[in-house]
Amino acid sequence: MADTRKRRGRPAVDINWRQTQVGIGLFFDLVAPWLLDLGSWIFGALIAFNLVILGVVLTIGPVDTAEKLATAAFALALPPNVSGFVLVRLVTDMRKIRAPDQAAEAFKQAGFELENPQLNRQEDERRMSGVALTYTYGLMSVSLLLTLAGLTAALWHSAWWIGVGFVVMLVLSIGLLLLAASQMGGRSQRWRSPASEHETNKPQEG
Repeated sequence: MADTRKRRGRPAVDINWRQTQVGIGLFFDLVAPWLLDLGSWIFGALIAFNLVILGVVLTIGPVDTAEKLATAAFALALPPNVSGFVLVRLVTDMRKIRAPDQAAEAFKQAGFELENPQLNRQEDERRMSGVALTYTYGLMSVSLLLTLAGLTAALWHSAWWIGVGFVVMLVLSIGLLLLAASQMGGRSQRWRSPASEHETNKPQEG
């Protein structure tokens, strides 16, 4: 009897997992363009901020250790900023002009024949967006850490307690932001999967 229940329950789990994957994929398709645009704005702001502050600290010169750390952090933050910005713009423009489709059509008109045609263009675009977002936000994390470290060191150069106060307020602000985000969900919702509906409508066996 136990084996029979396991065999009966296994298809429902498989259906639920497949439907969950489909839902996550569709949600990712909806938010991927917004995440790419957000990354472009953040990288642009970081590049401008780092260049401005780096120009200021370079005029001061290596006065003490804090100033040297600030200069090094802002300088090291620029390469990941530029790389991330270029990656975001490249992927965004490729999605807009549909570069793979345009290239395939151009070679087809030139007389070439594709030996291994892609079966699922949507899946390829989803994979490209996933790879781009992974590397983009990885570069963004490194850049943000370096920028915060450089800003803290620059403030520490003025007075140590200013740098400490900046770190404390940064932690408090992030905590309040996460708290506000956690309270925006509203009433929790429950979803019924197609597998559970199938099991509910299935006639009971005597």
